[in-house]
Amino acid sequence: MFGQEKATISAGIGFPDLINIGIKYQVFNQAQIGLNIGYFPPFGGTGILTWGNLYSLSGDFYYHFAGSSEFSKMHPWYGRLGLNSFNGTGVEGSLDSNIRIGRDCYITKTCGISLEAGLMCHFNYKEYHNNMFEPSLGIYFFYRF
Repeated sequence: MFGQEKATISAGIGFPDLINIGIKYQVFNQAQIGLNIGYFPPFGGTGILTWGNLYSLSGDFYYHFAGSSEFSKMHPWYGRLGLNSFNGTGVEGSLDSNIRIGRDCYITKTCGISLEAGLMCHFNYKEYHNNMFEPSLGIYFFYRF
């Protein structure tokens, strides 16, 4: 087993994270806090496939609860609970929360890929969304230091 690095940077794509960069910091034995900022360029389709610039900001709590890895003392399976602000053309100040289950898949002792899936809840869904709940997904490349 290797020693646990405390900080992790990441780059990925997901919803509601968009195309994003993030940082996580280990605060307890199997717990981390994180911050992501994301962007998605405008698209000029029709109907639901039309949007302007989109931006996201999220703060998250991660709890690693199952599995083991030869590369880290932290369990690779985790739960993620987050609060997101989603902004853009026609979507100013959408506030959402999400809960996800994820797994860190290590390539080496310092880098790997995270895969996540869960559910997002829109607090002000009547203003911007047709549904209160939507799927929440993400894939990220991470580096621990």
